[in-house]
Amino acid sequence: MCCLCGELLRRAERTREPAAPAPRVSVLAAVGHRPERATPPAAAREAREPWLFLALGALTGPVFGLTPLLEYMGWFLASLVHEMGHAAFAWFCGMPAFPAIALDGHAAAMHGEQSPLLVLLVALALAMAAWRWLQGPARWIAGALVAVGYPALALSGAKEVLHLFAGHAGELLFATLALWKTLDGGFTKSRLERALYGTVGWFLVGRNAFLCWRLMHSEAARADYASSGSFGLTNDYLRIAEELLFWRLESVALLMLVASVLVVPAAIALAHFTRGRCVPGD
Repeated sequence: MCCLCGELLRRAERTREPAAPAPRVSVLAAVGHRPERATPPAAAREAREPWLFLALGALTGPVFGLTPLLEYMGWFLASLVHEMGHAAFAWFCGMPAFPAIALDGHAAAMHGEQSPLLVLLVALALAMAAWRWLQGPARWIAGALVAVGYPALALSGAKEVLHLFAGHAGELLFATLALWKTLDGGFTKSRLERALYGTVGWFLVGRNAFLCWRLMHSEAARADYASSGSFGLTNDYLRIAEELLFWRLESVALLMLVASVLVVPAAIALAHFTRGRCVPGD
């Protein structure tokens, strides 16, 4: 611009401001990768708790079997669920039964004659439960099992074999429930409840596994088992082996030893699928 007349001689060139550099985007961020965050201490402690209680139960479980003061309490608890297992299966097959436990160390659950009416009522109850709680193909599969499988079980000789197995099976089922609740947190989320469940669960597992192991490997244990039936009756495994299946006692004991060992994995699987927090890092 002329400094005398003010005429515009040439336009000044506009200087361009340097553009800000674009932020660098990593390949991991572009595909939506999220960096792993450190596990908070509280969450890590909560993930370890189920295993700590399970390990604690393995240490305290033998207390019921090795402490003279608590040995009777352990026997009474085991006998209660044992005879309830016998009685529950007998009722399931239409045979009225009631557990009996004497304070002098005897227990039994004798069943009566099978009632066709009771068998029919149980079958109807199973069919109604399948229709009420299942949908689609599962409903029809369950209905077919009730119509075919239940009579084949309840009206055949298999019911006697399973009735004898049901006592120790009742102990193992209760042990599975106890260890499941140890991992799951129990019904009240109390630490004391979880510790007691772990103690009871491991006690029942150890009691059954130790019995089966001794029956497999000790002649003295087999002789003692043959002479220790409650109320003068023959013990369950002997009746199964000698009267019904015609197996060796050691074979029956091996079968139930495997069942005892599977209790802990079954409890872990139940807790994992129902609560989703039994496997560390999940």
